[in-house]
Amino acid sequence: MKKKAFVYALAIASLSGLLPSLLGQAGGATAQQNVTAGSVQSPAFKLPDPSGPFAIGRVGYEWIDASRPDVYSSDPGAHRALMVYLWYPSARGAAGETAAYLPGAKQMDADRDVQHQMKEEYGALWPLMVSGKIKSHAIEDAPASITPQQFPVVLLSHGLGGTGLEYTSLIEDLVSHGYVVAAIEHTYTASAVVFPDGKVVPAHHDTEPAGLSSAQRWQRMMDSAGLLIRQGAEDVLFVINKLTELNKSGAQGFLLRGRLDPNRLAAVGHSAGGAFATGACQLDARIHACVSLDGEMPPVAAFPEFPDGKGFQHPVLLLELDHTGERMPFSADQYTDFRKKVEAQLNLCPKGSYDVMLKSPGLFHGSFSDYRLRIANGNATQTEEAIHNLHLTQSFTRAFLDKYLKDQREAILDEPSQSPEAVVKAYGH
Repeated sequence: MKKKAFVYALAIASLSGLLPSLLGQAGGATAQQNVTAGSVQSPAFKLPDPSGPFAIGRVGYEWIDASRPDVYSSDPGAHRALMVYLWYPSARGAAGETAAYLPGAKQMDADRDVQHQMKEEYGALWPLMVSGKIKSHAIEDAPASITPQQFPVVLLSHGLGGTGLEYTSLIEDLVSHGYVVAAIEHTYTASAVVFPDGKVVPAHHDTEPAGLSSAQRWQRMMDSAGLLIRQGAEDVLFVINKLTELNKSGAQGFLLRGRLDPNRLAAVGHSAGGAFATGACQLDARIHACVSLDGEMPPVAAFPEFPDGKGFQHPVLLLELDHTGERMPFSADQYTDFRKKVEAQLNLCPKGSYDVMLKSPGLFHGSFSDYRLRIANGNATQTEEAIHNLHLTQSFTRAFLDKYLKDQREAILDEPSQSPEAVVKAYGH
């Protein structure tokens, strides 16, 4: 979430790598100063305690999709490899130390280019990330909770230039309420991915050819974005297939064998990850609920559209931010057309879908992750604001998942209050 332009920067261009990343944009320089000023010696970043009854376990896996080549590898025989962190409910009081917030930080720090990027990203917190002193609430390889017999599963996709681990507070909140979360590190889209053998794979950035016209540049952006979204969606589907296989066979000593409910799957994504998640939901009816966390692509569309005309088959939640009155990198007419497109797409969503527009002091694109909490770094006022906004975004995300994966009626969706922080609108044909 380093030096990034305003979040409403052209999402399609961002996805192609030609504009700053979508994840956690706005006020990057000021945020960095907040991290470093007056708090270098004793950073005080701490995750909020999860609100549910379960403790949290975590285990990381490297999975290779033999059906897809690794198009960016120097090895012509390489296939697409992903790191997936599986977070799951555990019993309270499980033995073991809480795990590092950012596993693989030491390996990242040993790579000069990645180290520079991470120092810029985490500021004064980076040495503590490397040392492992900043912790999650998860215990590595903790035994899974004995009850319930099966857990609903959420597949989480991060934004461009980010990592699923930056959504630890969201993940832990869901897991503490009985969900298994498979956080996918989308290789080459993530800031850096560390594999079990110590290999560090940084993000891939395209270089724009010289001499392109405006029309050629736009078409290149569109083509590049389409390929990236398709790849991200296919990552989600591959992870579903892998989890389904392991759930049945228990290969590799899979500790959740038989514990995953294949009939209760959801895909959630933030920013570019919102396009990955909604793309996967359109491609695969096994996903019974879909959540896009501020994942629209202005001024083009809210959700990706595929040439074969695939659409959503299960309910969708678009949790977006109200940018009324804010500066935008495109014209008012373009924005008006974009909002019309968003409305048209929402009207095509299945019954039970929602658009929730949020507006709260301090709430911005990066507020869906731990970013604001990190830069608050113990400052009481900023921390309180960051935690409030985390709870706001998490409450709607969990309410939607509870409704469709746990069959629970949710007042904030079905009987919404007249809160100035959220405008809830139901959709469905």
